[in-house]
Parts: sequence; C-alpha cells; structure tokens
Amino acid sequence: MNLDQLNIDFARFQFKNDAKTRQRLWKKMSKLLGDGIPIIPALQELKALNKPTSPLALALVDWIRGLNNGRKISDVVMPWVSTEEYMLIVAGEQSGKLSESLLSVVRVSKAKLEIRTAVVSGIAYPAFLALLSFGILYLFAFKIIPAFTRAAKSDAWFGVARLMIDVSTFVQNWLIWMVVLLVVFTIAFFASLPLWNSSLRTRLDRYPPYSIYRVMQGSSWLIALSALVQAGTRVESAIEQLGQGASAWAATRSAAALKGLRAGRDLGESLQKSGYEFPDREIISDIRIYATKSGFDEALRIIGNDWISESVERIQALMKIVFGIALMLVGSLIAFVVSGLIAMQLQLTQLLQRGIH
Repeated sequence: MNLDQLNIDFARFQFKNDAKTRQRLWKKMSKLLGDGIPIIPALQELKALNKPTSPLALALVDWIRGLNNGRKISDVVMPWVSTEEYMLIVAGEQSGKLSESLLSVVRVSKAKLEIRTAVVSGIAYPAFLALLSFGILYLFAFKIIPAFTRAAKSDAWFGVARLMIDVSTFVQNWLIWMVVLLVVFTIAFFASLPLWNSSLRTRLDRYPPYSIYRVMQGSSWLIALSALVQAGTRVESAIEQLGQGASAWAATRSAAALKGLRAGRDLGESLQKSGYEFPDREIISDIRIYATKSGFDEALRIIGNDWISESVERIQALMKIVFGIALMLVGSLIAFVVSGLIAMQLQLTQLLQRGIH
C-alpha cells in the first residue's frame, strides 16, 4: 500500500467520523443543487473553498474523479459516508430529489449526533469518578494503611480501624482482578449491544442501559425510514435497505417488520406483531394510527422528530440519575476512608502512648 492510498484511507476515516463537517457539506450541496447548478460544478466550487490536504477536499476530489468517469454520486460517496447517509442519497438519486434527500441526510445525522452527545456527556463524569474511586482505593490499600500497620501490630487495631485494615487487605489481593473484571464486563456489554439477540435481550431493551441503545438505533431508523419514504421509496423497500449493512440486532428487527409487510400487514401492525417492541411501544401505537392514512411519510417524519427530542430529554434525565448515583458512591467511599483514617490516627496515638509497638 503506497503513501497516497494511506492518506486517502486516513482521510476517509476522519471524514466518516466528522458528522458536523458532513452536515455542512450536505447543506451546501443541497442549496447549490436546488439552485440548478449541476453536481460536478457544485462539487468543484465546494472543493475550491477548502485546503487541498483537508479530508473534505480529498473526498470532493475523489467524488469529482468518479463522476467524470461516469459513476453515480451514490457510488462515489459510499466509502466516505455512513450506511444510512448512503441509502438516503441512493433514494434521492432514484427519485430525482437529491437536493431534498441531502437535507434528510442532515436531519438523520443531527439526530444521531444529539443522542450520542447526550449519552457521552452523561457518561463522561461518572467514568471519571469511577477512575477516581480506583485511584483512592489504590492509594488507601497500598500506601496509607501499610504505613499505619508498620507502626503497630495488626491485632492491636479494633472497630473501624480494624475494618479499614481488612478492606485494605481485600483490595491488595483483589484490586487487579476487580479492574480486569470491569474491563471484561465493559467490553462484553458494548459487544452485546449490536450482536445479542434473544427473548431476554428484548426484555432488557426496556430498561437502561440497553434501552438507551434501543432509543439511539430506533430513532435513527425511524428518521431514515421517513426520509427514504419521502424520497419516493416504498416502505417495504426502505425497510429492506435499512436492514442491509445494519447490526445483527437492528437487522433482526428490520427483517421481522419486513416479514409482516410481506404477509399483508401495515407497518404499525407488522412492528407490533414482531414482538420486539421496536422502535418503541408508544411509537408503534402512533404508527398504527397513521399507517393506513394519507400523508404517512410526513407523519413518520413528525413522529421521528418528536421522539428524538423526547429521547434526548429522557437520556439527559437518566444520565443525571447516573451522575447522582456515581457521586453518592464516590462520596461514600471518601467519607469511609476519611473516617477510618481519623479512627486509625486516634488509635495509633493511644497505642503509642501505652507503648504497644
């Protein structure tokens, strides 16, 4: 692999992970295409506004080259964008509404970013507090308590001080395994989110933390579905496309909905009969109301947008609870350590006065 290809691959990685840059690009492209400017001149105009070595400029150069070689816009952008963005661009291309589809891409991207931001910002501080707790335990067990036990025999301590020594011994023996277990559990949890499918998982999807993943995936799925339908894609084809390239968890739920549609049911009934409660029980009820009425694509868009707003608020509220619990646990740990150290200091003073060493 040569250096140029490495630069392109790295630029793709950066571009795929920069949602805000893509959102700005789609908005500008939509405006230019809406004004009647052909796509290649539009991309050339956008390329001229960026540094030649930036990931965006490299993406635009690659797209222009592909279009000049007779390829479709959906084909040239595919390696640079998410699966959902690609599907929406394909739908817009097929329906002749690429400008409108690009705005739908922005809407889906913003929805995912809002929910992801709410989750990350909510987890960040509790994660910091967890690291702080392990740091306190390490300092307490390996540095502070041994200094006290060297000053007086272990069997001379009693009460809270004795408990502190016992906890210190436990931490010395098991801290490394506690860390390993936490790391393994964390990896297993995140691996299970897109892969695990079972009746137990369906029940767990009702409660945090699995419900957060369901909300993230379900809201994006609903917004993408509404955008595909508005772009002229049939509901059945749209759900089939959403299942392609999706995680095993999401693909299973899309396949169940698709099975119901092919059996002659409407979308709301198909989602309900699937038994997965996806994307959400309340949302399924709303979809059942509008599924057989005119303006269903617009109703889907409104339902999706409203649910995203509610979901972000719900996740933020949940993260506040997580933060409160984490703060309480760390506060309790610090209080235990401080009270124990005070007790040990008092007992050590008494022991030294009595000459017990």
